[in-house]
Amino acid sequence: MKPIFILGMGAQKAGTTWLHRMLSQQDNVNLGIMKEYHVWDYVYADLQFFGAPVKKPDNAYDAMRRMMQASSETYTKYFQGLLNSDVNVTGDITPSYAIINELGLEKISSIIKGAGFEIKVIFLMRDPVERIWSAVRMDKRKRLKRGQTVHENFCDLRVKEYLKSVERVARTDYKTTVNNITKVFSEGEIYFGFYESLFNEQSINRLQDFLGFNLTNVDFSKRVNPGIPEQMSQETIQLLSEFLAPQYKFCKERFEAEELNKLWRDFG
Repeated sequence: MKPIFILGMGAQKAGTTWLHRMLSQQDNVNLGIMKEYHVWDYVYADLQFFGAPVKKPDNAYDAMRRMMQASSETYTKYFQGLLNSDVNVTGDITPSYAIINELGLEKISSIIKGAGFEIKVIFLMRDPVERIWSAVRMDKRKRLKRGQTVHENFCDLRVKEYLKSVERVARTDYKTTVNNITKVFSEGEIYFGFYESLFNEQSINRLQDFLGFNLTNVDFSKRVNPGIPEQMSQETIQLLSEFLAPQYKFCKERFEAEELNKLWRDFG
């Protein structure tokens, strides 16, 4: 049997850190030294801020990322080197891979399969409004942790800035990501899941059926980076609901509308 390569494509703030931690605890899985490798987003999405410039002193993580970004063979050999008689699953879970276009995904698929792997693509989604709100709250926490002073209405103001960023908006363009994934990969290679229903036994059963091996010692109670609740203003809710209405409409048509009506806001 071929070893399995899990390509986690996001979405940001939709449970990928919890997924990475849970998979890393499985005896037959080795995801290596980084949670997010940021190789393919740099190579195929032209995101220069995911580069790894040389620093003094340099560090092993940036050096490895530079080598992987420069050579797909370095990337695949690294993950092949994580396998042994007990470990037959590896992978790269980087949420910003969600913005890679169809051509880029075709090249990635060819590279990974050409290295002898069976590929398994996982794309987790979260209520679009809640996903963006969670992202800006995380930004606020990081700034406060660095000792920066933030405006009282930082999150509401940050949402407006967020919607002006092509890259950030693309992270919530589920329609484009889902369509690109389904054009490149076969049905058996794709797992679509939802953050709101991720942390239960039924979801884990579906995920392990997809991966083809049992998932053990799964901790549903320990969420990762849950953040502190903060109320959205009505203006922000209105702004996001109008901007993201097409995403709600697409997802409820593409997936089980009855389930999403229970899990997500009633927009679109």
